[in-house]
Amino acid sequence: MPSRAEGNRTMQHSKLSRRSFLQISSAATAGAVLAACAPVAGDMAGGDMADDMPDQLEAEITVWHQDWDGMNRILAWATEAFAEVEPGVTVNTQPIGYGDLLAKLLPSIAAGNEGDINYHYTDWVVATDVSQVFLEITDLAGGRNALEERFFPAAFTAVNAPEGKAYYYPYISGLSDCVLVLNTDHFSEAGGDWTQWSDLGVVIEDCLKVRQIDDDGNMTHAAWTLTGMLGLFPQTIMYQLGGAPYDVETATFTYNSEAGIAALQFMHDIIYEHRLFDWDFIDNVWQDMANGILSMEGMGSWTYSVLANQFPLNLEALPMPSHPDALERILCPSHIGSWALSRRLRDESDKLNASIAFIDMIMSTEGQLQAMDFYSGSLMTPAVYADPRIEDTKYGAVSRKCALGVWPHARYAGHHVANPAPAWREAERALTGEISIQEAVENIDAEMQGLEDTALERLNA
Repeated sequence: MPSRAEGNRTMQHSKLSRRSFLQISSAATAGAVLAACAPVAGDMAGGDMADDMPDQLEAEITVWHQDWDGMNRILAWATEAFAEVEPGVTVNTQPIGYGDLLAKLLPSIAAGNEGDINYHYTDWVVATDVSQVFLEITDLAGGRNALEERFFPAAFTAVNAPEGKAYYYPYISGLSDCVLVLNTDHFSEAGGDWTQWSDLGVVIEDCLKVRQIDDDGNMTHAAWTLTGMLGLFPQTIMYQLGGAPYDVETATFTYNSEAGIAALQFMHDIIYEHRLFDWDFIDNVWQDMANGILSMEGMGSWTYSVLANQFPLNLEALPMPSHPDALERILCPSHIGSWALSRRLRDESDKLNASIAFIDMIMSTEGQLQAMDFYSGSLMTPAVYADPRIEDTKYGAVSRKCALGVWPHARYAGHHVANPAPAWREAERALTGEISIQEAVENIDAEMQGLEDTALERLNA
């Protein structure tokens, strides 16, 4: 990881003793590191965690993580920093491409040869019994209350788990469908004011000022594309209008409802009544934003840094405003990138203790601040956003605004469908005019219900 320019943000690892690291970690995690100084099972209560720690950890651990430049940089930093405070632990990091990691993680867990620490996305395991996939961390982290103090509580509802139990450490989220990223120059020049976007009705009014159509009726400038927003955005609108995409009690999908139809109709109106974009006008969101013919997209806060890192644009990112008729402020974020422990570690206390300590290094405030120099998505630990050093990072302020604007209102549907893309394709068919909205909601329910029933049959077998 390149060194930081600001001296006050550089961690002096040569001066960071093992005791100092443990004290920092114990304060940040409200008890997570206690597992490294206690038996794997038993009472997790105790006194000063740093004082109770073994003199030295001795283990070799393997970390499976996504092969992504940003994460590779963070893992390189964490490995080097960890070696200075835990020289007896050898950390082997294995970067694996997204598709390959998705394909191999669950089969490897079934075979018992996965990493000791495994990066994953929560939607990869929603169709599983997570208690049979990852090691339970509830007591290791000081209890559910301690976890919900450390992380945004909604993060633990992304995957169905036994009541009060936790199986992963939430790390990052792109907040897909929950954040608008806009070109501020376009809206300023058109007389729009994004600081006054109290609801999506006001957003549409300003978008109408930005959108341009020539005398022949051809679009020359799109205001807001719904590209990439056809899955979770309808769920958000359904909840806000008093409905729900899924009934947890009956395990049935309910897109074919007043709220479901209204959600797709609202999106249909954005395209056809207000004509904020045309499907055949939008070619590539990134290039269209870069070329100045598109003013806004809603694919998530993660896209802010993607655009800003590549193109000289004046951008703003805002938590998604609510529907004009919203009864409640609810937002449906995307999956969460998380860290989990192998269940094999139940019988390998040295590896378990070392793995927990390494996760704490990754998720220390200093470790997470590293991400804010190249990533604008959400971190999952509110305490990092309270650290004044967040202002010195490139994307910390944007990430904080979006995270704090979304997570207190976040809701996950609670179903067991790992890949809803085929069902969401039905929404696209309706919004491109291929089928009616009524047909779409019926098809979505049928597709999702089939996947849900299959998952539940497997889980209940």
